[in-house]
Amino acid sequence: MSEDAIRSVVEAYYHAMVAGDEAALRQVFDPEARFQGWRDGSEVRRDLDAFVAMLQTPYDGEAHTEWRIDLVDRTGPVAIVRVVDWFRGRYYTDYLTLAQRNGSWIIVNKCFYAHHADAKGIDDLENGA
Repeated sequence: MSEDAIRSVVEAYYHAMVAGDEAALRQVFDPEARFQGWRDGSEVRRDLDAFVAMLQTPYDGEAHTEWRIDLVDRTGPVAIVRVVDWFRGRYYTDYLTLAQRNGSWIIVNKCFYAHHADAKGIDDLENGA
């Protein structure tokens, strides 16, 4: 399978997340996927159900979408993808671990970092900024 197939899953993930599309999210994530990251100095941990529930809460902020894939690294049936994106009022860096199963790619883990709320743009982000 090509890198394009991996990128396609990641694109579907981002758009489903922004839309809060539960069915689409459950298609791109393994049912046992784990979500772990850091926001405002605190560690956040959740499972897929908690992630989906969080996305169901209303968001009244700017309806802005911006994202890019910075890295795709694949070895056999395993891949890591680094995504930088705008979500609910701030920029995030997501590290997604994907596994190939039955000829398809699925996200098995998401580790993220929420950049400071005053970050000005996707091209200005630095590690830990």
